[in-house]
Amino acid sequence: MIETIILVPILWIVMSAIYMLLLKNFEGTKGITPEYKSKDGTKRTAKKDREDFIV
Repeated sequence: MIETIILVPILWIVMSAIYMLLLKNFEGTKGITPEYKSKDGTKRTAKKDREDFIV
């Protein structure tokens, strides 16, 4: 019984953290170029000339 009182809050915190990490959007340039607006008003994060992947 005491194990349940200890384990349930810990499991709830861990599952909540995993769920939040799955929902977070990690797309973009990772800070290589700042975000800018194109001529048509769309927000962009990478320029067209950066087609090669940085490894």
